[in-house]
Amino acid sequence: MKVPREVGKHTRDKVYAENDPYMPPKGKSLVGVAICKDCTAVYHNKKWFLDGKMYEEKKALKDVHWVICPACKKTKENVPGGVVTLKGDFLQEHKQEIMNLIHNEDARSKKYNPLKRIMKINEKGGEIEILTTEGRLAQRLGSILFKAYSGEVEYKKHENTKFMRVEWRR
Repeated sequence: MKVPREVGKHTRDKVYAENDPYMPPKGKSLVGVAICKDCTAVYHNKKWFLDGKMYEEKKALKDVHWVICPACKKTKENVPGGVVTLKGDFLQEHKQEIMNLIHNEDARSKKYNPLKRIMKINEKGGEIEILTTEGRLAQRLGSILFKAYSGEVEYKKHENTKFMRVEWRR
C-alpha cells in the first residue's frame, strides 16, 4: 500500500515525471546542446540553464538544436503546473511588497532551474492569481508568503498529478 506524502514536507521529486507530457521520457533526453527559441535557455549536459554568457557561447556552435523548452511550451499552451491565489485586505495594502517577494522568488527559481517559472500573473478584482509551470514553485510561493506575512495558506494537490493549487489570504 502506498503511503501518501504530506504536502509541505521537504522532498525532492525526480525531474522526469511520467505524468508530465512536456518532459521527455526518462532516458530519451535531448542529445548535445539545445537552445530554446523563445527564452534562450540552454540545454547542456542534461540540464537547462538560463545564462546569457552560456547562450552567446553555445549559439555559435554548428551542431546546436533550436527547440522550444518545456516551460515555454506550457506557457504557450496555457497549461500551468500550479496556481497561487492571493486574497485579503492585507494584499491590497502591501501589494507592491508582496509582488516584489513573488518576483524575487521567481528570479531565484529560474536561476536554479529555468523550467520552474511564473507563467502569468492575473489580477481579478481584489485577488491576484499566479500561474506557475511547476506545482512545487506554487507550493514554495505559498510557503514564503506565509513565512513573510503569516496569514492563512491552503495547499490542494491532486493525488495522481503534480498540479498544486495554493490559496493565501490575510
